[in-house]
Amino acid sequence: MSKPANQHVDGNGLNGNGGAAKAEMLTLEANAAAVEALSDYYAEPAWMRAARRDAWAHYERMDWPHTKEEAWRRLPLVRYPLENRQIAVAPNPLQALRSLPACWLSPLAPQPQVSGIVVHQNGAVAYQDIEAQAAKQGIVVMDLHAALHTHGDLIRRYWMQGTITRPDFNKFTALNAALWHGGTFVYVPEGARALRPLQAMVGYDDQGSTGLHHTLVVVEKGARLTLIQDRRSLEFLPELNSEMVEIYAEEGAWVRYVSLQHWGEQRHSVSVQNARVARDAHLLWVNVALGGQMTKDFLRTDLLAPGAHGVMQGLTFAAKEQIMDQSTYQLHQAPDTYSDLLFRNVLRDQAKTVFYGMIRVEPGAQGTQGYQANNNLLLGKARAHAIPGLEIAANDVRCSHGATVSRLDEEQLFYLQARGIARYDAEQLLVQGFLRPIIERVPLACMRDGLDEEIAQRFRESPAQTQ
Repeated sequence: MSKPANQHVDGNGLNGNGGAAKAEMLTLEANAAAVEALSDYYAEPAWMRAARRDAWAHYERMDWPHTKEEAWRRLPLVRYPLENRQIAVAPNPLQALRSLPACWLSPLAPQPQVSGIVVHQNGAVAYQDIEAQAAKQGIVVMDLHAALHTHGDLIRRYWMQGTITRPDFNKFTALNAALWHGGTFVYVPEGARALRPLQAMVGYDDQGSTGLHHTLVVVEKGARLTLIQDRRSLEFLPELNSEMVEIYAEEGAWVRYVSLQHWGEQRHSVSVQNARVARDAHLLWVNVALGGQMTKDFLRTDLLAPGAHGVMQGLTFAAKEQIMDQSTYQLHQAPDTYSDLLFRNVLRDQAKTVFYGMIRVEPGAQGTQGYQANNNLLLGKARAHAIPGLEIAANDVRCSHGATVSRLDEEQLFYLQARGIARYDAEQLLVQGFLRPIIERVPLACMRDGLDEEIAQRFRESPAQTQ
């Protein structure tokens, strides 16, 4: 089994000779043999081979999560396609580039909106590029498999050091750690700063099969980063997705991570994401979930030292029979740390959302400020479960949490209708206003406009039934 040659792909998805750039296709069953096959395919260093083997041993020992576990009891895991998983690395650069939002431009374009970009399709890199200003500072946004050969020591230092991004967290993380294929590596050296955001896309077409992407982001002391990561898929049959994201913000760093999820209607996803924030570092984490049949997210921020600051904001618009289940965790491990979480969900038709949030303040973490709010807006017969929580083990803190579940305000609807706005349009305006504080956190205007259009499209697909 040979390793595919690295190829540069231009903005049209073509290689330098004018032909479509293609890597050798790899198809494997998800088993122990695949662990070795993937290491051979990517010519991985010995430490990564050993890490994969150890993770597979965890996977074989562990059971799938059970509904008796608090974090899983509201998600029908029995409906996930857990059997007969197949790994297919079948890059399709043309399809990958066609699926990009119109405003995702190469850094080499005449009017770029990004400083660097990497696009993965079906587990393989289809396109990557970075502007000279960022490259000169040592900033990297690239395929994680290739980065193992250029930044191996750095990756090894941070690999799966998060609290929940470990092989033994659950069977899904063990599966990802053992068989991950396709990965995004972002590195910003000490004091560096790109002029514009970096962007990454993870995509699967109808050949994409099981998704096992791994993202590693390292932002060193005093550096600044804005990263936008988008996920899209086009499968026709039920598929499993098991993803991990690791973010490390070192002392004094400033990180904005925007996570966009637009999975296809047949994707069943488990995403485990962990940010670790050091002394005087700032994290702004924006999480947008719009796609997928069923989604289970674990989103955790660890505030590790005094001055660590974390803000998490998210929105979900669930329609039809979608189920979106999000577990968030804000850990205050040191004194004088700050966190603020706001998640807003809109549900229509027979959709269901679950929000399970926890603020944990460790003993000695005096001077902590921790806030958490979850607001849910119901349209139709949808159901929202909101379970915020606090665990306080220090006595000098300011913490609060709360949740709301409501329908559209009839007085507000009447006000708009009295001014000649049809009820259908009035409902859409109120929903867009409800979600606007989160959308405003997305850095590019064209992406904010795209999210507004997606929300409007939900109303065009099936008018809301608010009664």
